[in-house]
Amino acid sequence: MLSFFKTAGIAHNLSFTGQEILRDKVIGLDGPKRRLLIVEENPDEYATRVIYLDEVSACKMKKTYAAINSHEYRKNRPEEYLKSIALEFEFERGKIPAMVNFYKNSINSIYEIPELEARARHWATTLSKMLPKSPIKTPVS
Repeated sequence: MLSFFKTAGIAHNLSFTGQEILRDKVIGLDGPKRRLLIVEENPDEYATRVIYLDEVSACKMKKTYAAINSHEYRKNRPEEYLKSIALEFEFERGKIPAMVNFYKNSINSIYEIPELEARARHWATTLSKMLPKSPIKTPVS
């Protein structure tokens, strides 16, 4: 997967200033060009996606939980209900948000949650600082 990632980076003319290697994907940031390359491993192929940070209006870490029954909540830890931890990218112009999973309960162990959550939070913070500032709207009188 790393060699495919490197080839995809060259094909998109990217030079990475930051990288993240996860179980089923590799993420690379080209800071000067403000682009994020994601290569994800699928059963038969690799999927490549480029996110242009100039088109992103918000980047945040998002946790998704399974439904919790009130009588089971006291028996189990909250981590046992966690389905995913992802970076969510919201775009300008009504484009559909993009998700990049760092943790999925079908792939990862609950013991990986603290590390993967910290890594996702780091990326959300880093990328949020790189996003274009939206113009300040003045209230209409």
